[in-house]
Amino acid sequence: MFGDFPILSDPRHAQAYSPLWDAQLGLWTDKAVQQDLNTRQIDEVQVFNLAATRPDLLTGVDPATGKPAAYGASGVDINCAVIGFIDKAPTANLAAPVPNSQFPPR
Repeated sequence: MFGDFPILSDPRHAQAYSPLWDAQLGLWTDKAVQQDLNTRQIDEVQVFNLAATRPDLLTGVDPATGKPAAYGASGVDINCAVIGFIDKAPTANLAAPVPNSQFPPR
C-alpha cells in the first residue's frame, strides 16, 4: 500500500516518491482470525489506525521468527521502480489518521 501519492499539484506529495521503501509487515492475531476480522486492507492509514488502536487484532511481525512484534519497520527494505497512474490519481486517504498512528510516516 502507498501512503503518499506522488502528484505534482500538491507540494507535500510532489516530492514524496522514493524508490526505496521500508516494509512494514502486519500479522493478524488469533483473535482477529477467530472473529473473521482478518479482512483485506487497501489503505495505509486504515492499517496504521488499526495497528495503533487494536493491537489485539493486528500486530507487526518479526521477519526472522514469524512471531508477533510491534507494528512498524521490519528491517526489510524494498527497491522498486517508479509508480504511476494511468487514469486518475488518488486524492485522499480512505480514513483520517488516529492519534499514535504512524501517519504521516516517521
